Amino acid sequence: MNPLDLLARYLSAMERRLRLLALSRGSAVAATAALVFTVAAVLWANAFAFSNGAVLVARLALFFSVACAVAAALIVPLLRLNRRHAARAAEQKHPEFEQRLLTLSERAGSTDADPFLQLLAADTLQVAELAKPASVAKATWIAGFSSAAAASALLLIWLGVAGPGFLGYGTALLWAGPSKGEIKPFYSIMVSPGDRTIRKRADQVIQATLLGFTAPKVRFFA
Repeated sequence: MNPLDLLARYLSAMERRLRLLALSRGSAVAATAALVFTVAAVLWANAFAFSNGAVLVARLALFFSVACAVAAALIVPLLRLNRRHAARAAEQKHPEFEQRLLTLSERAGSTDADPFLQLLAADTLQVAELAKPASVAKATWIAGFSSAAAASALLLIWLGVAGPGFLGYGTALLWAGPSKGEIKPFYSIMVSPGDRTIRKRADQVIQATLLGFTAPKVRFFA
């Protein structure tokens, strides 16, 4: 295998490594943004007692913010990543390449018969043997970003499934919508008995229970 082919394999390995780093970093940013924006949206909707209008606005703002985070941190970096970008990243990490790697990546379409390119590739391979792709996109970075993404995603799922108080209720409401069947609001007043007919001038005991909140004083209207 000639030096140009070996160098092409080296750049492909570098690009794959950088793509894995970009994927893990973008996932961490997107998952963390989803968690932060969810908590902020729940706090805002809670200020309006999770009214229909507040929940709709909070849900739209949440989905738009998460979509922007995914696009900026994950989709755009992956689309921009190519062999030239990989060569530039390797040059920045290992200045001893002296722009030779970038030059070869820009002239990748040239004919292999060019003796200058063959000599340049052979000289560059000597540096590439010491500049491994793992030194540019370190495994610790990939593992750290992946762990952060998993932790944020699991915390968000936990909030929606078993989260405490209004945070859990609001997270499930914003991401999954109201549960099927009877919709039980988080803040409500349960009155017992409900509709009931009594005889004229008879007495009826009425009991009201506050659900999800407390109040120093409650007034009854009949």
